[in-house]
Amino acid sequence: MLRHLTIYLVLAVLAFLGSTPDLVADDGSSVWVNELTPEGAAADGGALPFSFTYGGKPSAELLSSWRRQAAEPVVAGGVTRRTATWDDPATGLRVTWQVVRYADYPAAEWLLWFENRGDSDTQIVEKVQAMDVVFRGSLGGPTPFRLYRTKGGPANPADFEPYVVGVDRDHPKSATAGQGRSSHLNLPFFKLDTARGTVVIAVGWSGMWKADFTCPENRQLRVTAGLEKTHFRLHPGEKVRSPRMLVLTWCGDTWEANARFRRLLYDHYAARRSGQAPLPMLFCNTCFTRGGGWLNECNAQNQISLINAYAPLGLAAVLTDAGWFEGGWPAGAGNWTPRKDAYPDGMGPVAAAAKAKGMIYGLWFEPERVVAGTWLHKNRPEWLLRARPGDQQTYLLNFGLAEVRQYFFEIVKGFMDLPGFRFYRQDFNMDPLPYWRFTDPNDRQGITEMKYIEGLYAYWDMIAQAWPDSVREECASGGNRIDLETVMRMHLHQKTDYWFRDEVDQASLWGLSQYLPNNVVVAHLNRLDEYSFHSTLASSLCLGWIADAPDFDVKGGRALLDRYLAVRHLLVGEWYPLLPYSRGMNDWTGSQFHRPDLDEGMLLVFRRPESPYRTADVALRGVRPDHTYEMECFGMDGVRRKVRAMGRDLLSGTVLTLPKQHQSDLIVYRRAAH
Repeated sequence: MLRHLTIYLVLAVLAFLGSTPDLVADDGSSVWVNELTPEGAAADGGALPFSFTYGGKPSAELLSSWRRQAAEPVVAGGVTRRTATWDDPATGLRVTWQVVRYADYPAAEWLLWFENRGDSDTQIVEKVQAMDVVFRGSLGGPTPFRLYRTKGGPANPADFEPYVVGVDRDHPKSATAGQGRSSHLNLPFFKLDTARGTVVIAVGWSGMWKADFTCPENRQLRVTAGLEKTHFRLHPGEKVRSPRMLVLTWCGDTWEANARFRRLLYDHYAARRSGQAPLPMLFCNTCFTRGGGWLNECNAQNQISLINAYAPLGLAAVLTDAGWFEGGWPAGAGNWTPRKDAYPDGMGPVAAAAKAKGMIYGLWFEPERVVAGTWLHKNRPEWLLRARPGDQQTYLLNFGLAEVRQYFFEIVKGFMDLPGFRFYRQDFNMDPLPYWRFTDPNDRQGITEMKYIEGLYAYWDMIAQAWPDSVREECASGGNRIDLETVMRMHLHQKTDYWFRDEVDQASLWGLSQYLPNNVVVAHLNRLDEYSFHSTLASSLCLGWIADAPDFDVKGGRALLDRYLAVRHLLVGEWYPLLPYSRGMNDWTGSQFHRPDLDEGMLLVFRRPESPYRTADVALRGVRPDHTYEMECFGMDGVRRKVRAMGRDLLSGTVLTLPKQHQSDLIVYRRAAH
């Protein structure tokens, strides 16, 4: 009988990785996490990290009697991809398990496909858990397991606030996306501490995922994750997939697990541009030059004026947000032609102006939301999903349809063909779950969502393949759709619609930095003071300066951006908390960004406006104890102050001083030259 995979974290030493956990099945057989393969799931009793029910029977009872095949592994660039299939000879259902492992990280990724290869409908597939794993290694005492969670991004000061909870027999925990957008209620990245190691888990699904953490006997922790609701038949020829699961295990410092996970994402998952992993980006979305609300007032003249003004500041791109289309914001979503009153010659002259200044240009799109009365509503009603019977004000464009994907791809192509146009920003200002659920009949629950999300991925992949040099930004009323799959496809993710609050920016970037390399996160800056600049620096930085104002301080702006460009390469390395997460106005907070490959990094520290403390004791991580480091501070007065310190002293602790309240510092360190 096939069993759920039990992960038993034990200390072991790998020559190239140091301490790392292994995976142990109930029968005692073990496999390294980065060696998890379908071959380990032998038909006569191997371990599987997923589960489902088919025709009322659990997969653990079924799969051993189905025809099983394992394809030859595909190895490239230190990545091994393996595939196993199970076929039910009675009904034609095929289950495919795809596994990815890495030579350089103790991590494994997998997902499932369900396909009907028969001539009639399948039986009911339900309770699909893309991850169904039991962890042993209780911490003992009243808290056998420790779960690190992070709130989602619904646009309030607590966006991406991390918190730690205990899981025991009497206190199971659950997390969901919230109304169909993947990071609305909870960020789909988690960390577990056990007695023998740390586990980082990512759920890759841009819809309504759910994860459960239960500890029935206080000795082991069961983790399940998948779509919140699955209860469906497949028609002949149909094929659907599960969420993508990614698991990294680590023994030692729990924050080192986060650091390794960030590097794993940057090295193997973060969206590429022209085949390269991008550094954090410097750009302007012009709506933020007027507090985030400069939309319908924009036109070709004032957009070109801003492009010309930003050119001397070193930006890579300028883009125009919502309101450029007929009907304007918000009622025009569903019309995707430029407003003739604002852009009489279309967007070509604006894109050409950016190209002439060495930048790229782009536009905001919201393809999924369709407002009643727009072109799509009038002309393609069969493409629209409803949340209830009858007419309604807002519809959901069904990206599960190939013709919908092709239609919107052609719209984007019309703009990408313009010289200078290479920036695509997608927003999503509605909750899709009621539309998916209303569309599904009782015996097809989950189908609309699965096909929609798969179609959305296919659409994004079409754009990436057609224009590999494009920049793609994802927004969903701010940071409501940040997950493993969106990180794989979109270079940038707006972190929140709660803008221009320094302490909130510091805190939300702290929360996101736990798991995400900072090039994928966007923060917005509309002031020129050092404290605000430092508060948003750990991101792909979106500027909201009115750079074409007569009194704009070009020299001061350029000085800040030169500093950003000089240190941004450090943001894609390891991240460590120097001080705990806090939004308190009387606290300090701070982070360390470290590049072990370069033996350099930086510290960002903040003394909040009401903090009575002039100093803070911090200990660095990652530096080498026997190396000497040169520490360099950058002041607004332009003076660089340098000191030297041994790595062992930085590791054991150092004192940082900020003599004034509402003050910050950026300290860069690198190995000193002999």
